[in-house]
Amino acid sequence: MSDTVAPEPTPPKPARKATLRFGKYGLNAILVVFILIIALPLLFLGYRVALNFKAKRDITIAENNLHSLYEALYHYSLDWDGKLPPSEEWTDAATGYLPSASGLAGGKQSYLAGPGDGEKVGYIYNESAGGYNIQDEEKIGPDGKKHKIDPHQLILLIEHAGSQSNSHQNMPVQGTSSAADALYKILDFPHFSDDPDNAATVVLYASGAVSVRTRKDFKQP
Repeated sequence: MSDTVAPEPTPPKPARKATLRFGKYGLNAILVVFILIIALPLLFLGYRVALNFKAKRDITIAENNLHSLYEALYHYSLDWDGKLPPSEEWTDAATGYLPSASGLAGGKQSYLAGPGDGEKVGYIYNESAGGYNIQDEEKIGPDGKKHKIDPHQLILLIEHAGSQSNSHQNMPVQGTSSAADALYKILDFPHFSDDPDNAATVVLYASGAVSVRTRKDFKQP
């Protein structure tokens, strides 16, 4: 009887190491995600830079418009005993004294509005400036007496989105905190409008000074 030789056991196969494999589409997806991670912040930054540039340009246009409007209203006053026009017809009065605007779209009307973050920005005339004597820096009050008013504290025009021709509103003479608070409630801030602190507007005073004011200017320290 022959001896039967048992077959040797087959050695186990080594365990396959886990590997991370990506197909063609997987690599493309990773590349897209990587590009987005880098590109999106750059695109957002570029968008903010573009908005910042536009707002600064819009403010410059507003400053130029208000300078031109002041010159027009000033020359109007020279023909009317030094007095500014009544609030109900200030636009009509100023238009006749505005400089030629042959190079501007809209002609002289282009001085009466400018761009903002949203709709077109027009100007509102201060009712308290109607009849104000620029030469003598005074105005006849309801009591029939002449009252001195500092032209550096008397608002003449403010910006306001969507305002129409001959728009007007009463605005207090500045110089006190209560007057500043009242003005703040009236003002529109059509530039950098999404910024809670630096949203800006342009204001014209009866002295001819043009000032850029921000929301932060009116906040209590």
